[in-house]
Amino acid sequence: MPETLTVELMAALELGDPAVDVPRLARIARIAAAASGHDDDAAATAFIAGYAAGLAEGTGQAGFERAHRASLRGIETFLSRAVTAERSTP
Repeated sequence: MPETLTVELMAALELGDPAVDVPRLARIARIAAAASGHDDDAAATAFIAGYAAGLAEGTGQAGFERAHRASLRGIETFLSRAVTAERSTP
């Protein structure tokens, strides 16, 4: 999703202007789809990243920017392990 469309979508949903790292999120989503072989996993990964960040912010664990970075980092770590495990499986 082009970053301008993402910004317009967030404005349409009255989400304000959170600092979302759209390029990083898009890259992670593509990796998830490639790792699983299912395009739907890209959308699910993007949703999970936002859900995790929103949950952390909503429960007072962290502000949105910090929670968003942490959710992306966690997903990157998970995907790295999943891809490595898949490659090492005969």
